[in-house]
Amino acid sequence: MEKQSLKNWWTYTVKGIFAITFGLIALLVPDASIARLVQLFGGFIILSGAFLIGGSISNIRHHKKWGMWFFEGILDLVLGVIIIVYHYTMASVELFVIFVAIWAITVGFTQLFAAMSANKGVRTRWLLLINAIIVIGAGFVLFYNPFETQEQTLNMIGIFSLVFGAIITIYSFGLKESQ
Repeated sequence: MEKQSLKNWWTYTVKGIFAITFGLIALLVPDASIARLVQLFGGFIILSGAFLIGGSISNIRHHKKWGMWFFEGILDLVLGVIIIVYHYTMASVELFVIFVAIWAITVGFTQLFAAMSANKGVRTRWLLLINAIIVIGAGFVLFYNPFETQEQTLNMIGIFSLVFGAIITIYSFGLKESQ
């Protein structure tokens, strides 16, 4: 990651704050309907994708690395729209969990590649690697969904969102310090 990429540290901060907010709502608002949580998650990853694409466009303008951010941003936008549209048409919790799992695994691998190619001067790049491993693992757990109830599954997604958001936010502050 080059100097301009480091200037866009805030895109990861925003993504982390969105994830933390979603996780807290999923865990602390027991009467939140599954429909509201699906809409919130879909909206979260759409906004997250928009911020990542904005950061990648800024990097393109400055002739800096932009590919991974753009890829992750497009992925977020597409999956967010699919999650919202399919939930309206099929209203299936199982389908929602599968979409979250797909998102987690693909974002996890994107972050894994980003961590391996990150500037050695970024002190918190190891957090991106750890986050990638956690996200990929959570995605596979969701695919197999060993939880007995819908509530347990949503709690796992809430906890996953909190961990993801906290790590990404801390990583973003490491990017800011590396400027």
